[in-house]
Amino acid sequence: MSSPPRAAWGDLAATAFVESNVLFRSLDGEARRDLLQVARLEDYEAGELIAADAEDERVYLVRDGSAAVLLDRAGVAVEVAHLEHGAFFGEGRVLGSPVAGALVARTDVSLVTFPASVLGAVAERFPKVRKLLEAVKAAREKDAAQRLGG
Repeated sequence: MSSPPRAAWGDLAATAFVESNVLFRSLDGEARRDLLQVARLEDYEAGELIAADAEDERVYLVRDGSAAVLLDRAGVAVEVAHLEHGAFFGEGRVLGSPVAGALVARTDVSLVTFPASVLGAVAERFPKVRKLLEAVKAAREKDAAQRLGG
């Protein structure tokens, strides 16, 4: 990791970014504040592995730069999604069905991360968040199946 994780709470740019993200627009002020208090800011250099395990307990929101979601198929890493500003990774963790994929920085990338358990609680309280996560998960699964040839 290019820099150690740091608190997002108190960072005005991070707060504005999270508050403007479509995933969090339906939250009330208290829920957004609670989420920001547990959020971390992380930076990675191009080529760095960000997450590689379905057991990872975080959800990643791309603030700047880009990252790729890779799945292993017969020993070959296949890119199944390209994530840029505002995109998130880890929705399966929130919904209880994580995918064993890797997240790799394609460019220098800045992320806001959240504990999946906290985002799961938010999704239970705010049905719009859950529906959006479910829609993104379904679309990603369809895209991945097409890219993997089946």
